[in-house]
Amino acid sequence: MPPLESIFKSFSGTWKLRRSLTSALPGFPSGEFTGTATFKPHSAFDGKSLLYHEQGELVTEQGYKLLANRKYVYRFSPDDEKIAIWFVKEPAPETDEEVDYLFHELEFSFLDQRWIAKGDHLCDKDMYWAFYDFRLEDNMKRWGLRYKVKGPQKDYLSDSAYERIA
Repeated sequence: MPPLESIFKSFSGTWKLRRSLTSALPGFPSGEFTGTATFKPHSAFDGKSLLYHEQGELVTEQGYKLLANRKYVYRFSPDDEKIAIWFVKEPAPETDEEVDYLFHELEFSFLDQRWIAKGDHLCDKDMYWAFYDFRLEDNMKRWGLRYKVKGPQKDYLSDSAYERIA
């Protein structure tokens, strides 16, 4: 059985985030994103969730600089031993990072002395495949996330490296 609760609790805090985007389509930018990601307790799902918020800057291969941010809610369910990632509703003055709909659930396996997980999501006609890499031997001071996205509107790889700051 994967150490899901340990992995979930290890998310809490602040992370340095580096991401490379490599697009096969000319209309979608390739480049490097640098910024921070935070996981903070959230009230959704009876308090068994963390609000993920990343913010930073994407510098495209053409030299354009774009500010970017995104939010998700990560949920740990001890009853069915799952970690799931949920979208957050678009900001509105009366909402407080309200959960919208499921992005993906993680399916875990143990490979080469580390826990890996995968999940997928069909967004309209574009398919998202997520691959997580957790290294618990160093108390999860680092972890990785790769998205492969393919469809009529998108065709890119996103490789993210997280390194604990606090």
